[in-house]
Amino acid sequence: MHNLARSKKRFITIVVILGGLSLVLLVYLLWPGTSTASKLAQEDNLRQEEKDLNKQVAPLRHIEQTLAQTRLDVKKFYEQKVPSQFSQISLHLVKLVQETGVNAQSIHYNQERGDQKSELPDVQRINIDTNVTGDYAKVARFINALEQDKFVFIIDQITLNGSEGGNLVSLQIKFETFLKQT
Repeated sequence: MHNLARSKKRFITIVVILGGLSLVLLVYLLWPGTSTASKLAQEDNLRQEEKDLNKQVAPLRHIEQTLAQTRLDVKKFYEQKVPSQFSQISLHLVKLVQETGVNAQSIHYNQERGDQKSELPDVQRINIDTNVTGDYAKVARFINALEQDKFVFIIDQITLNGSEGGNLVSLQIKFETFLKQT
């Protein structure tokens, strides 16, 4: 009988443990987000999120090579388009005036002061103000030559000062260029 009581006690203990385990598994199955359908939905959402993130990151994948090429392009730009001597600017402007056939009454240069910080490293901004006179076609050619020149000339303002008899026009042109700081 003693053996039967011990077996009964073991049986009750096993039934209680199995009942508790069944209860835990039932709670797990009924818990929100644990069903197969919700897991598949979560998986699909994660895959879509991965695709979206890959699209966002794609332009940055080879950024090192792009930055290296950009640095080379900027260096080449500075070498070809930004003069290193002030005389190069003035001689080049005189050459443009002569080639286009306009008359430049005066050319005024205004350099940035040393205490003004340029937004471009190792470059000084040169503001230029001039009055040019000539027939309309020549003045238009001069402006076009400035815009397409090998040096960087940025036209800020053009003011018509008057028309001098017929086809002659007089313009005040304010523009800027840059000079390498050595």
